[in-house]
Amino acid sequence: MSRIIFKRLVAGLCTAIAISAMAACSDNNNNLKARSGQVTAVSGKAAIGGAYNLVDHTGKPVTDIDFHGKAQLIYFGFAYCPDICPTALQQMGAALALSGKAADYYQPIFITIDSERDTPKMLAQYVTNNGFPDNLIGLTGNPEQLKHVMKVFKVIGQKVEDPKSASGYTYDHSSIIYMMDKNGMFVDVFTHTTTPQQIADRLISYKKTGR
Repeated sequence: MSRIIFKRLVAGLCTAIAISAMAACSDNNNNLKARSGQVTAVSGKAAIGGAYNLVDHTGKPVTDIDFHGKAQLIYFGFAYCPDICPTALQQMGAALALSGKAADYYQPIFITIDSERDTPKMLAQYVTNNGFPDNLIGLTGNPEQLKHVMKVFKVIGQKVEDPKSASGYTYDHSSIIYMMDKNGMFVDVFTHTTTPQQIADRLISYKKTGR
C-alpha cells in the first residue's frame, strides 16, 4: 500500500469515526456523550482490528482466526437498538445483494456491545431479520471480552440510562461498517452516509483488485 493511499484511508477513518460517533441509539440525542478516538498506524497499516475471543449466535466459542480466509464486513451495535443498528445492517444487506457473485467473498458479522441482553439465543433470532445480510453471524461475550474487541476496533460505545427502555438503559455508540481482508486486516470503512450501491461498488472492486 502506498503512503498516499494509506494516508487517505486513515484520514477517511478518522472522519468516519468522528461523524458516526454522532449517531445514537437512544431516543434522546442530547444524551450522546461518545467522542471519536485516536487512530494510529503500525507498520504501514491502520491499527484497526486484532485478536479476540467471543461466542457466536449458536453458542460456539470463536476467535478472529475462525473468520480468516474470507474478507469480512463487521458492524458493532446491540439487538435492542431501535433504528441505527437495523438501518446499518439493512444497508450492509442491500450492498451485498447488489454485489452479485462478489458477495460470496465476504462474511458479514454483527458484534454486540451489550453483554447483558444479547445472549447467543437472542442473537440467533436477531441475525435473521428481514433485510439483514444472508449468513450474518452474531457474536457476543462477557463484558471483558466485548470491552477488548471494542478496543481493538476503536469502537466507541457507552451505556446510557433510558427510562423508556424495559431494561432501563440503552447504548450510544459509533456506527461504522468495517471492511477487513481475508486475514482480518483493516481495509476500509463505510458510514450511514455511504449508499448501498457505493458499498457494493467498493466490494466488487476489492474482490477484483485486492485494493
